[in-house]
Amino acid sequence: MYERILTELEGLIEQEVGNFSRDLGKMEDAVKSLMSSLGQGLLQRLVERGANGYEGSSIACSCAESMKFVQHRKRNIHTIFGWITIRRAYYHCASCGRGISPYDKDSGLGSEQLSPALAQACCLLAVDDSFQEVSRKIEHLFGQRVCDDTVKEVVHKAGSQALAQADEQLDSFLIDKDIPCAETKPEKLYVAVDGTTVHESDGWHEAKVGCIWWEDEQLDEQKRYVGRFDNSENFGWHVWAEACKCGFREAKEVVYIGDGAAWIRSEQQRHFAKATFIIDWFHASEHVWDCGKTLRGEGTEATRKWVAERLSLLWDGWTKKLLDDLKKQYKQHRGAKREALADLIRYIGTNEEQMRYDAFRKKGYKIGSGAVEGACKHVVGKRLKQSGMIWSREGSAATLALRIVWLNGKWDQLWKTKPLAA
Repeated sequence: MYERILTELEGLIEQEVGNFSRDLGKMEDAVKSLMSSLGQGLLQRLVERGANGYEGSSIACSCAESMKFVQHRKRNIHTIFGWITIRRAYYHCASCGRGISPYDKDSGLGSEQLSPALAQACCLLAVDDSFQEVSRKIEHLFGQRVCDDTVKEVVHKAGSQALAQADEQLDSFLIDKDIPCAETKPEKLYVAVDGTTVHESDGWHEAKVGCIWWEDEQLDEQKRYVGRFDNSENFGWHVWAEACKCGFREAKEVVYIGDGAAWIRSEQQRHFAKATFIIDWFHASEHVWDCGKTLRGEGTEATRKWVAERLSLLWDGWTKKLLDDLKKQYKQHRGAKREALADLIRYIGTNEEQMRYDAFRKKGYKIGSGAVEGACKHVVGKRLKQSGMIWSREGSAATLALRIVWLNGKWDQLWKTKPLAA
């Protein structure tokens, strides 16, 4: 039967492709066009054959009364093959006034006119590209025109559901104390957290980012991300939950990396108190550079030399010697220079225990040179901080949530829950 169908299809397109039999690309385009047309027709026939949500003369309503079958109502749906029309059973409750079409929820259809496959394709492209670019690429890939406003709507809906599901999972633990099960058991687990800003309609706001990574049995690095516009305490719980899934409770060693900010230190004490806490080398270096620029000027050789000497001391674990040097210079300066030295002395003094870089390197720990900053750029910056972008909170939060679902390899898992129909 399969061979017979292929033979018949070949006959349908044989004359069209005969003129460019040596051009595989043109042959592909012709076959694609034929298959799209056939797919549209086949989908239309299949949906016409089904019951399409008819479940008898009445069904239960959420208000405890009955919803009565009214009629089959038409709905036009845009699929990856083109438009089709579906006649779905419609029920109405006279008591509360609610009306539904069960077929829509069962099929994963939302309020938008996109089929699940076309909506998912839009969302997948949107984890990297602007809504306008997604609209252009959908037309190029599928020959279907989906406006950027519709792309935005489905992204907001799916992303909001991803956020809601994460919140529900965390609430389940907080209520039932059901600790998330480990999906892997690494020898050494790294947890890094940081914050970056996103331009929203009422100004710049912080998105907190967590990166959890480890080496698998093949010594390949595996990563999971957490990213939210949230207060530090709630964000910390989400990082902890994801870390548990990554084997935090089973790992022999846990390393916590951050820039030393008060909220980062607070969440470390709350959830990762027994972990080795390391101040990210990238951020430590930034503080030294900031001080050096104030003392010796922007982009000067004197600044480079001054910074290199202090970073060398820090790298080798000579924090006390470095502090003594900075305190000596502090006495020699006034004004902005003295203030810059005071800030650096305070920063190193507060985080001295977390800056034992010589000891950390001897233990084979990664000291996070750019790891945290890189996560912020990869997770948030690459998508939400493109040129000229100004977000609503709904848009930034939903798009970030979808991007993380994709990066964490949970894409199929999300779409099995039919997020647009929720």
